[in-house]
Order: sequence, then C-alpha cells, then structure tokens
Amino acid sequence: MSVTVDDYSWWLTWRPAWAEAHCVTLVGDITADGVVDALHADPVTHVHGVDALYDHAVADWPGGYDPSRAVIGVATLDDGWTLIAEVNGYVGVTERLVGPLSSGRTVVSHFRNVNAVHTFHWWHGGRLLVDADLMFPAERTGTDPDAIVEHLRGVGLPLDADPEEIAAVDLSAAGFALAQRITGVACTPVVFEDSEFFVATVDVLDG
Repeated sequence: MSVTVDDYSWWLTWRPAWAEAHCVTLVGDITADGVVDALHADPVTHVHGVDALYDHAVADWPGGYDPSRAVIGVATLDDGWTLIAEVNGYVGVTERLVGPLSSGRTVVSHFRNVNAVHTFHWWHGGRLLVDADLMFPAERTGTDPDAIVEHLRGVGLPLDADPEEIAAVDLSAAGFALAQRITGVACTPVVFEDSEFFVATVDVLDG
C-alpha cells in the first residue's frame, strides 16, 4: 500500500483542537460492542460523528474532568475492523488494556499529546510487536521492532534523519499512514463524520 504522510495532510487543520491531543486505534476482527466488553468499559451513550463525540468528551472540562476515567468512542467499520477514537486520551496506548484486547487479532494505535509526544503501537496476538515514539523512529522496542521499518520509510519517515528533519514531518499524519499500511483501513474525514460511536468510559488507573 503506497499511502504516505501526504495522504493525511488534512489532519492537523481539519479538527485542530482534537489533532493537538488524540489517540486513534484500529482493532481487527471485533465489533464496537465487543471492544467495550473486552475493555470492561462502562457504556454511556451513542452519538453520530466525531464532533458529537468530541463535544461529549469535553462537556465537563475542566471542573468535571476525571483523570481516572477515559472517554472512548468506538465505531464498527467495514471488513471486520473497529475504530476507537479518544479526545486527550490514551487507552489505545495503555499496554494493560490493549494487551488482552489484542489476543488473536491485530491492534494498531497512534497517540499525540499536547507535549507533541507521538506514540505508535502495533500489537498482534497478544504481543506488542512495535513500540515507537515517531520523533525517534530508529529507537524502537517491542518483540519485532524491525517489522515496521519498510512502512516507516514508505510513509516518508527516514530512520537516519537528524531530529530537525524528523521534526519537519507531520508525525500525526505519519501515524495515520502507518496504521493504514498495516491494517488497510483509511481513516478519512468521512469515516469520522459518518460513523456511529458507542461512547463508554474506561478505568485507566486500575492496576
């Protein structure tokens, strides 16, 4: 698949408030209901489109913000994939939660916070194959950290570049492009705008 960072050049300006702090996860061979059950999440409501999800997630901020509970929006997509969208959340890159979820399937997550940390995780069959901060693509860990090398180069993230060159790359776009190369799922504006999201909350501090 030839997708590159250029295919996601729309992301930073499309919903800039969400782009600043987000986590997007693709989970194979499961439905939205199955994800909510697997994460032992508490159901809240159903909403149409990511704008409604965003409004729900931030409705009680700052006074009602509870750092121990994460709001997730889960949508069943085509071809057996399910999307988890988070506003300023990190369920998708929390190993305690995603490790069990990945048993028997593939899970790919990418995360950015307000400090411009760009975490990318690729799970399969209960194993974290790749754990990377995309700002430092040469410094990967996991059980098979080289599995992503050709994808990194393919999306436009050179492994031998200096920090200034890497900083010039849209690393959020790189996360989306890498996820698409691995899963075959394109996260387009239409997908985010037209999906029905099962909203739930997850205990992120337990254990």
